[in-house]
Amino acid sequence: MTDRAPMPFGWYVLSVLLQCTHVLGATVSQDIGNLAGIWGVTIPLVIAFLWGRSGPGTKNAVKQGFILGVVPAFIGLVLAYSLGQVEAFLLVAGSASSGVTAILGALLGNALAGKG
Repeated sequence: MTDRAPMPFGWYVLSVLLQCTHVLGATVSQDIGNLAGIWGVTIPLVIAFLWGRSGPGTKNAVKQGFILGVVPAFIGLVLAYSLGQVEAFLLVAGSASSGVTAILGALLGNALAGKG
């Protein structure tokens, strides 16, 4: 048996929607904009934790958790960059930090599911 859990498409869609919503919210409210970095890493942490509760196994929690954090964050950051909200270096730095927090969320969710 392989240590493989499918990454449901819905988790990506939800994460992209949340990332883009907080970017667009920052154009409306400076208060949301002031918390953009915190929202940017909290979203992948929570989404990956919830996905990790399905018990993907440690190896997949790391690999797929990272992807689940990076891809939606990058999409949100491209939107933020196109709106002039962030500098170009954040396309990489922000995506990477979201990937790392998603790994932590997926590992925690996986461990609490008892399948670590």
